[in-house]
Amino acid sequence: MKDKDERNLFTRRCFILGAIQGGLAVGLIGRLYVLQVLNRQHYQLLSDKNRIQSLDLLPTRGKLFDRKGVLLAGNQTTYRSLINLDEVKEVQLILAKLKPLIEMDDQILDRIHSQLKKRRKAFAILLKENLSWEELSRLELHAPDLPWLIIEKNQTRFYPYPEQTAHVIGYVAAINEKDLAKNPKLDLPGLKIGKSGLENTQDEILRGYPGLKQVEVNASQRIVRTLDTIESESGQDLHLTLDFPLQKAVTHSLQSTQSAAAVVLDVKTGAVLALVSHPSFNANLFTNGIGKNDWQTLISHPDRPLNNKIVTGLYSPGSTFKMIVGLAGLHRGAVNAHTPFYCPGHYDFHGQRFHCWNWKQGGHGTMTLESAITQSCDVYFYQLANILGVDAIAQVAKDFGLGLPTGIELPFEKAGLIPTRSWKQFHKGQSWSRGDTLNVSIGQGYVLTTPLQLAKMTAMLANGFCPIDPHLLKKTTPVQPSLPYTEADRRWIIQGMIGVVNNPQGTAYHARIIQGGQEMAGKTGSTQVIRITERQRQQNTHNEQSYHLREHALFVGYAPLDRPRFAVCVVVEHGGSGARAAAPLGRDILTAAQQLVT
Repeated sequence: MKDKDERNLFTRRCFILGAIQGGLAVGLIGRLYVLQVLNRQHYQLLSDKNRIQSLDLLPTRGKLFDRKGVLLAGNQTTYRSLINLDEVKEVQLILAKLKPLIEMDDQILDRIHSQLKKRRKAFAILLKENLSWEELSRLELHAPDLPWLIIEKNQTRFYPYPEQTAHVIGYVAAINEKDLAKNPKLDLPGLKIGKSGLENTQDEILRGYPGLKQVEVNASQRIVRTLDTIESESGQDLHLTLDFPLQKAVTHSLQSTQSAAAVVLDVKTGAVLALVSHPSFNANLFTNGIGKNDWQTLISHPDRPLNNKIVTGLYSPGSTFKMIVGLAGLHRGAVNAHTPFYCPGHYDFHGQRFHCWNWKQGGHGTMTLESAITQSCDVYFYQLANILGVDAIAQVAKDFGLGLPTGIELPFEKAGLIPTRSWKQFHKGQSWSRGDTLNVSIGQGYVLTTPLQLAKMTAMLANGFCPIDPHLLKKTTPVQPSLPYTEADRRWIIQGMIGVVNNPQGTAYHARIIQGGQEMAGKTGSTQVIRITERQRQQNTHNEQSYHLREHALFVGYAPLDRPRFAVCVVVEHGGSGARAAAPLGRDILTAAQQLVT
C-alpha cells in the first residue's frame, strides 16, 4: 500500500513537472513565433541598422578660373578623421586616446564637445581635417584600438593666390548654427560652405550635391564591404571676367599704401577686370578653421582687412562728383560750355564762407565748365549748384548708378546715398538748406558712394552714356539704350577730364601717361572725414593730423583716350590729396591694364 502511494505521488509530480515543462516549451515556441514570424520585419530592421551604416559622400566643390583659365580656387586631396557616434561612450576617454596621436587645439576640442553633446542624427562627426602624414600613420597603426574611428580621403578647398583674390573669391568655412537654421540639409560632417565673396553668392552652384554610401560593418564597426553607392554630384566650375595678371599688378600697386581699394572695369560691358581691397588676408586660413589668434588679429586690425572696400566702403566722392554736377547744369540749360563764373577763392552765402581748395592763391579767377573740372574749382560748382538745386543733381547721379547697388555678384554690397530734399525731411525731420546743396556740389555733405559705383559712373562717361552692370561672371551683356544726354554735353565733360591729367594746369598733370596712344583722362578728389576748422585751413594743417583724421584721396579715370576701354577708381583711405596719393596709382593701373589685358 505504501509503495502504491509513493508511486502515485511520483506520477503526480512527474505530471506536474511535465506540465510545467510543456507550458514553458509552448511559451518558448510562442515567443519564438512572435519574434521570428510576427515581429520578423521589425527585428530584421534593427539587425540591419547595427550591420549596415550609411555614409554621406561630400561633393567636390566647383573650381573658379579667371578669364583666361588661371585657377583661382581649386581642391586638393587630404585625409580627415571622423568619430562613429554609435560607438562613442566616454568623451574624455576618446580624447585621452587621441591626444598622443593627433594634434588638437582648443578650437577642435570645443567643436568635438559641442557636436557630441548635441548628438545629431548623423552617423559620424568630424574629428580633424587635413591630417598630416605622421598623424595619418599613427591613426592607421592604432586603428584596431579605435573602433569608433573612420578615416576618409577628402577634397579640401585651396586658393593658389589667397591674398591677391581674397575679396573676389572669398573663402569657405564650416557650417554654424545660423547656417543650419536656414538650411538643415547642410548638416553633413565636414561640409564647407561659402562665407564671403563669390564662394558665398555662388555657393549653391559651386557646392554640388552629396552622395550616399551604404556599407556593412562588423561587430567592431569596421567596414566589411560596400553594399551600394550613390555618387555625389560635383559642383559647377565658374569662369570669371577677372584678369589675374592685372589683378596681381593692381595688388602690387596698392602695397605702397596703408589702406586702399581699386577696381578696373571694361567700359563697354561692365566686366570687372580687377578688384582689390587692401590690406587683404589669407583665405586659406579659413578652410580648416581659423585659429583664435589669427582671427583676433584680423578683426582687431584698424584697416579692416576682412571688409571688401570696393562694395562695402562708403566714401564721399569729393571732386570726382563734379562731372555729375556739370552734366546736370548742361542738361538743364543752367549753363553752357562757355558760361563763366568768377572764383576769388571763396563763395559767400548767407553769411557763411565756402572756400575753394586753392583759396590761399586768391582763387582760380574766371572759370568755364571745362577749366573748372580741369582745375577742380569748387567755387564754380558752388554757384552752379545754387542755380540747379539738389534734386536736379540727384537725378543725374542716380542715372549713373550712384547711391544704388550695382547688383554685382558679391555679398554685402552697400547702396550709398544721394540725398534729396524729401530724403532729409523724411530721415532727419529737417528742411533742406542751400548750404546742404553747396556741400553736395563738391561731393561731400550727405553724399556717399562706393568705389564700384564711381568706376561705373566713369565707364558710362567714357562709353557715351551707355548703362552697364558691373559683373564678375562671364555672361552676355545686352546693349542698353543710352542715357538721354547729348554727345555735345558729354564732350565738354570729357574735355575737362582730359585736361585734369594732360593740361599743365590740371590737378593730376604730374601723374599723366606719357606713352603715345595710351593717354588717360581722369578726375582727382579729396574728401574730409572730419570738419576742417578755420584755423586748420589758415595753417594748412588739416592733413598733418593723426592718420585716421586725414582726408581720403580719390581718383577716377579711363584709357585710352581715342578708344576708351578701361575705367578705374582708386580710393586711398586717409591719403590726403587725391592728386598726390591716388592719381599716380590710377596711372599705373591704367598703364598695366593696357599692357596686360588683350
